[in-house]
Order: sequence, then structure tokens, then C-alpha cells
Amino acid sequence: MANNLSSNTWRLLLCAVGALLFIPFLGEAHLFDWDEINFAEAAREMLVTGNYSYVQINFKPFWEKPPLFIWMQVLSMSAFGVNEFAARLPNAICEILTTLLLFNIGNQLVSKNFGLLWVLVYLGSFLPQFYFRTGIIDPWFNLFIFFGVWQLVKASKTRELGRKHLLLSSVAIGLAVLTKGPVAFLILTASAGVYFILKFKSHQWKPSDFILYTLIVLLVGFSFFFIEIVNGRGYIVQDFIDYHIRLITESEAGHGQPFYYHFLVLLIGCFPMSWFFVASYFKRNEIKWNHELLWMHIMFWIVLIGFSLVRTKIIHYSSLTYFPMSFVVAHYIHQLIKGHRQLPKVIPYVLLIISVILGSAFVLLGLLDQIKEPLLSLLKANPFGFACFSQEIPDGTFDPFIGLLFITGTLTGIYFILSKKLVAGVLLFFTTTLTTTTLLTLFIAPKMELYMQGAIIQFYQDHAKTHHFRPLAMRSYAHLYYGESVELNHQSDDDLTWMARSSDLDRPVYFVTRVGQEAQVYKYFPEMNQVARPGGYVVFERGDKNYPFLKKD
Repeated sequence: MANNLSSNTWRLLLCAVGALLFIPFLGEAHLFDWDEINFAEAAREMLVTGNYSYVQINFKPFWEKPPLFIWMQVLSMSAFGVNEFAARLPNAICEILTTLLLFNIGNQLVSKNFGLLWVLVYLGSFLPQFYFRTGIIDPWFNLFIFFGVWQLVKASKTRELGRKHLLLSSVAIGLAVLTKGPVAFLILTASAGVYFILKFKSHQWKPSDFILYTLIVLLVGFSFFFIEIVNGRGYIVQDFIDYHIRLITESEAGHGQPFYYHFLVLLIGCFPMSWFFVASYFKRNEIKWNHELLWMHIMFWIVLIGFSLVRTKIIHYSSLTYFPMSFVVAHYIHQLIKGHRQLPKVIPYVLLIISVILGSAFVLLGLLDQIKEPLLSLLKANPFGFACFSQEIPDGTFDPFIGLLFITGTLTGIYFILSKKLVAGVLLFFTTTLTTTTLLTLFIAPKMELYMQGAIIQFYQDHAKTHHFRPLAMRSYAHLYYGESVELNHQSDDDLTWMARSSDLDRPVYFVTRVGQEAQVYKYFPEMNQVARPGGYVVFERGDKNYPFLKKD
């Protein structure tokens, strides 16, 4: 079928489908705390202050992330306003560019069919598609790294490394550093190092290539550092370096997980391509790794093992593996279709079991408001969770049918696979997962967001013009973004103490914590009074006599 249309026609179709699938409904749910709101707030504060040279949170230097993605959000918000749609639009654009890149590489390497298969495998798995609908940094970060690695793949196809591809690779890695940090360069050098050890005799190595490559990465990726140093803010650079060292050596912000955490994330979150990836390692005597395939396997294991060793583990840290894993799976399925490999007999049955389990879970999510009593009984020991899910948020009429659609489509795909109709089975399986992920994002994710944070965000929005907000005994950025925070001019470095004790305020303050943390609040601030309990949160106000906004009888 693909051969009936030109490559340019397919590119236009991929752009159109990507725009229709990802752009129209980006603003359906509030931004999720922490990461989505964190980055959007940094962009909002750039617009408020007019200072675009460095990242700020709560109008103070924020050294955890470089500014490139924040600049993208600033441009989007300048065009479409400060809202969820604008915060997520850069990643929808990233989706279009990503699918074009995958198609172009696949088309050049093998055929248009292979390029389309690679796109389907990537978008037809849960997490890879989901992240393009968010406002987090990782989709752009991963795209820059993958493009940089792929240029090295092309550069190393000849005995003498291609200078053009080395140049493109170094610029891409520099942009990745400018997007999220120096880990991009570490991933690139680790992957390249393993390849060069394996293929040392296959190439002519020039130290000048490595030196030039590193200089370009430094020039592009660390340009914002140079600006900060010139402007007398060198301490931001030191804090940035210290933070990234902590991510590697410590469990930052409570994100400590066991070594196998990312293995489980990929097996479940990247269903179904994760299990085809596992299948590709069966019958190793059949495996013939060509140049590109070798690079992709190296990149996959470097990222997975590297982030498994890092002490701080967050679900999207392993998202770069989606690129090499999807390539390996597309290559494997292409070999299956050509009859060069055989699918292990156990894999369809594994896919069947997981499909039924996941589909059943999706059905239950669709009926959550109607069957929440068993859930609430399990959450009695968790005051915050109990309070969140005690809210009455009606299920949509269509919600439970998403899980039924998933089960029906995947089981039919498995039937085709078992019936030796591999092409039809694979297409139906991945298309079903793509459709299901889209529907879950449109219907289930907004409902879950309302349970978890919808009430408190609505509270912030209702009082944004009349109050300041400050979280207590919890970490959050929602009060800044949805409370439309402004810069507070005071001498104290401790916002909490100043807001809780000072009489020099221009408007009253609401203090917010999660249900179950009230005792901790009263321990340090016994004068606080509860004024509201939106969802799983408790809102306090000051009750001391010196507070200028104390209500009078």
C-alpha cells in the first residue's frame, strides 16, 4: 500500500494525522503537578518579568533545568496565552517532527513500509504516545539525543568518520544539553565508547574529531552558562552542577526506586512493543546485527542500565529507550514478515494475558465513580488518597467502553497472529493500542486529574486575584501557576516564615497541605485556622492578632 504513494505524500499525511491526533485536545485537563506545572510556571514567570536569560520559579533562580524548552513554551504562550494548550503545544510539534524523522530514516534504510512500521510501533505503544500530549521536557530532549546518536551512526558507516555527520551530531547533543542538561553528552559518549571498543579496528580515529565535537557541544549546550557567568550569576552554574550530581548519587525529592524499576516501566508502559523487543532476543542464533541495529542495541542498554544505576528514578527518565527499542522491534517485525525470523510461540499468549489485564483495568477506570467503594476501603490508611477518591466525579458514558475496545482489538490481533496473518495482526494490535491511548488521554486522564488535584486547582483559580498561596508540608508548583503568583518584595530568604508571621502583606495568604498533614501544620503554626477542604487538600489561614487581614467579628 505504501508504495502506491510517494514519500512526500506520506510525509504530508503523517503531519496531518499528527496534527489531528495531538493538537486539538491539549487543553482538556489541567497541567499535572509537579513537572508539567513546573516548566509552565517557569515560562509564565519569564513572560511576567521579561527576563528570558535564565529560568526562575517563584521569581527566584531555578538551576535544575536549562532554558531551551522553557523558551519554546514562552513562544507558544506569547501566541496562544498562558494556558494548558500553549504549555503542551511544543510537544505536539515534537511528535510531528519525531514521526517525520522515523519515517525518513526507515525509508532511507529499507523502504517506505519499514518507515511507516517504525512510526506505528512507536506511536502504537502507551508511554511513547502519551508523552507527546504533556508539557514535560523529555520529548524534545530525547529527539535531540536520538538525532545526535543517529548522525554518529551515519558518520561511522565509513572507515573515516564523516565530518558532516559529526558536526550535525555535536549540534544536536548541544541542543539536548541546552534542553535538560549534561546527561545528554554522557549518554552519547557512553554509547559511542561502547561502539568504538567493539569496532575499534574498523575506523581511523582522529583526536581532532573528538576535540572539535566536544567544543561544539560546550559552545551550544553550555551557552546559557556563559551568559550567567557574564551577568554575575555564576552561583547558578554551581547549583546546576550540584543538582545533577545529586540526581546520580542520591534519591532526590523522594524518587528512590529499586534497580529493576525502569525494566518494569518499559515492560508495562511500552506495551506492546516491549514484548516484541523481548521476543527479538529469542533464538539468538538467528540474530544478525547490522551496523544500525548494533548502535540501537548499544544505545538501549546504555540508557536502561545507566538510569537503573542512578539513585533518582522517575518514570520518564528511561523514555529515551523508546527510540532504539522501537527501531529494534520494527526491524524484528519486518524480519518476521519476510519470513527470516519466527515469533516465539509463547509471545502471543503473553500478549493475550497482558491485554486482558490492562483492558480490565481500563474498564474499571471507566466505571470508577460507580465502583469506588472497594477502592475507598483499601485507601482507609491513606488519608490523602481516601479524600481524593471520595469526591463525586461522574464517569463519562463512553468511559468503560475504552477498555472493551482495547480487549476486542488486541484479542482480534492476536487471533490473526496465531492464524499466520502476521501483517493484519500486527497492524490491528498496534493500531488498537494507539487508539486506546488517545481515548484514555482524552477521557480518563482528565477524570483522574480531577480526582487528584482538580479541586485545589479550582480553589487557586477562584482566589488568584485576592490571595497569596503557600504549600505546607508538601512540595507543589500548582499554587504558583494557577494562583498567578506575583513577585513578593521582602528581605527574608524564608518565604514560609515571612508569610506566616509578617504583618507587611498586600493581601491575605492561604496555606495549603494534604489531608493527613494537619497535625504537622499545627505543630509549627498552632494559630492556623482551617477554612476549606477541597478534595484531598486542607486550606488554612492565619489566626494571629497581628495579621492585618484577620476577620473581625
